[in-house]
Amino acid sequence: MNMIRPVCKFSAIALAVSLAIGAVALPASAQAQTPPAPAPTPVAAQTPQQIVQQIADAIGAALKGHRDEYKKDKPKLVALINSVLLPHFDTSYAAILVLGRYARTATPEQINRFREAFYDALIDRYADGLIDYREGRVTILPSRGTSDDGRRALVRSEVALDNGKKIAVNYVFRRTADGQWKAFDVVIEGISYIASYRSQVGEEIRHTSLNALITRLQSEGGKAINSMKKQDTH
Repeated sequence: MNMIRPVCKFSAIALAVSLAIGAVALPASAQAQTPPAPAPTPVAAQTPQQIVQQIADAIGAALKGHRDEYKKDKPKLVALINSVLLPHFDTSYAAILVLGRYARTATPEQINRFREAFYDALIDRYADGLIDYREGRVTILPSRGTSDDGRRALVRSEVALDNGKKIAVNYVFRRTADGQWKAFDVVIEGISYIASYRSQVGEEIRHTSLNALITRLQSEGGKAINSMKKQDTH
């Protein structure tokens, strides 16, 4: 089943996807040309709910009054996403989950290359959807606590679409070894980002290879993500 349905054209859903995928840092040269917006101050004691709210508010505030500027300068938009999201997302852990059983036979170098190529492609596909996001679209619902071992937490939220409809979006966090909460999955209307892309990535690897998939992601970017979506029949 496809996680990203046609409703993803709405800016609010693009925000939800971006909150889930995070991003890898831009090359130093690109960062120098596109200074990121001020990032939220990391606070070790922040709860997962506070993190999601802070990210949504920061992106909305950064875009306000500057949408035309970001629309014309995609590298700057990507830099904004990196500066706000990256400190709060465990992209390495998420990439391993997306690879699933193929992570067990992949080398550390292959996993790292896949992580970078996959998240670059996702950002290429979905970054533009953030342009029209407005503050206040995300409502964080009351917490139901963490898992029994205190290592997992679920942040429930509702995202308001342009047509007034509200979409259930849940974020899954894990506590890292240094005690910080990091997000690694998002569930939109009951469909997990990790599970959806694990199916699509696995099918691609079965038909080609992990190295071939990495190369395609690197060369095609968001077009490769679109192609995987179309091929997914689950």
